[in-house]
Amino acid sequence: MSAVSTSTDLKSLFKLALPIGSRLITGRPEAVINWVCSLRTRPPIFADIEGGELVLVSTTTLSTYQKPLSLETVIEELIEAKAGGLAVRGTITAQARQIAQSANFPLIALSDRAPLPHIERAIQRLLTNQQSQYAHRAFELQQMLQRHAASFRGLTTMLNVLARVLDRPVVVYDEKGTVLSRGLPASREQEWESHLTLASGSYVVERVHDQHGVFEVPGGIAASMTHDNRLLGYMSILTTDDPLDEFDRLALEYCVPICVREMVRQQTADVTLDYAAPTRDWIADWLSSSAADDMLLSRRAEQDSYQTDVWYAVVLFHWTPANEWAKSSFSPERMVKQIRGEMAQRRIQAPVGQYVDRAVLLFPLDEPQQTQRLKQITDLLHNVLSQAAGEGEVTAGVGRPAQGLTALRESYREADRTLALSEQMWEESKVAFFGEFSLYELLLGVNDAAILSSFCDRWLAPLSNYDGQHNTDLLPTLDAYFSNNGNMARTAHVLNIHRNTLVYRLSRITEIMQLDMDDANVRLNLQLALKVRRMLLAANGKQS
Repeated sequence: MSAVSTSTDLKSLFKLALPIGSRLITGRPEAVINWVCSLRTRPPIFADIEGGELVLVSTTTLSTYQKPLSLETVIEELIEAKAGGLAVRGTITAQARQIAQSANFPLIALSDRAPLPHIERAIQRLLTNQQSQYAHRAFELQQMLQRHAASFRGLTTMLNVLARVLDRPVVVYDEKGTVLSRGLPASREQEWESHLTLASGSYVVERVHDQHGVFEVPGGIAASMTHDNRLLGYMSILTTDDPLDEFDRLALEYCVPICVREMVRQQTADVTLDYAAPTRDWIADWLSSSAADDMLLSRRAEQDSYQTDVWYAVVLFHWTPANEWAKSSFSPERMVKQIRGEMAQRRIQAPVGQYVDRAVLLFPLDEPQQTQRLKQITDLLHNVLSQAAGEGEVTAGVGRPAQGLTALRESYREADRTLALSEQMWEESKVAFFGEFSLYELLLGVNDAAILSSFCDRWLAPLSNYDGQHNTDLLPTLDAYFSNNGNMARTAHVLNIHRNTLVYRLSRITEIMQLDMDDANVRLNLQLALKVRRMLLAANGKQS
């Protein structure tokens, strides 16, 4: 292993080297990292691990070894070797997460397109030549903001991207010090809310005289935003007890020109369109801002069929390409367009927008408990989008119904977690609803997989063994029956069998199981065992 001149921690890696959007699944942000490496392609695979390294791995590569390795085995070996952490491109199973969590071992989820050699070079630069990596990262951040600007995502989205990378609030003021827009980091959002109320733009204006470039202001740093020798305002990065560093200043220098161009574009659009309806996606601005802005955003939302007194459920759709080299005309923008078309065709007034790489639908409900139509339309949209996507997979997550933009934020968070669970638990395209998320989250909290396996066997082994011996499909039949709430007609349709065949199968299930299927507790345990079975199969890398 090359000589290491310094070390860093995971928090700095997320800020300065890892791909934007990477997530820490387990472990502490303060964990120390002293080098980076990939696993050897030939035995001895773990020979380069001396302790403290961040190891990069692709789950696809693990399956190509002469003796295929599981992610769980890799984590156990790295814990034994005292590695600093593991960054994974690919699916992280529930069992792998549990192993890492029990040892407080840092486990990082990378995007499916994350280029591992590029990440390795970036971390090596950070450890051996910080100034060079600072410049690379600032340029990377600048390019990301340019892409957001080119997609008309708006200034608020751009500031939120910057805030989440720097883990600090970013604020844009006009020339008089009035806040025009702001971005908040994902961590300690409530603390930043109270801090921002004290961060007056007047302090920035007072300090700006004869200041050039980046200058210090109370609570942070700032830079002037000018265009054609005209002052548009100021951009500021704020902090509290955590001191700003050299990269914060560099990031501000790189990003101010992009934000200036976005301000000019928006001002020009405002003058040109005058009283026209807003063309920018209000949903993206809503999800990029804090709850304090909901009242203002609700006025924009009402121009896009949103009604404050109506119940909505947030539905998220996400498309994952078949592989990172696949060329496809399908995109989040196209998903949004198709969803709008389907909603218009069915005369459903539902706001639709895009946030990052997800299509966001706010589906209206007459009453929060009446979700049957929500499920039907979500399944229909999922099928339409899956057919349009061709290669790759479309997944969907549905949040709990809520009323009002502030309450809908929780519905969005629930839909987002449900979507992530769907992509983690099932390899096939899947629609997952909030009820499933809550149950699986509870089950994933059971650290001893043997307990879950024993429970599953106790309730399902008779049926599973019978299917194996007689080449029947009684276990899938029972699963479909419960999934369709005991509706005979719908279950027969899903299984593509005659209703009489379904009746016969259910009677055979009762005979084999020797259980009272009318007992509510028996039905509950069987449904729970079926879900545990699905979870365990996913954890073992199989399809149910």
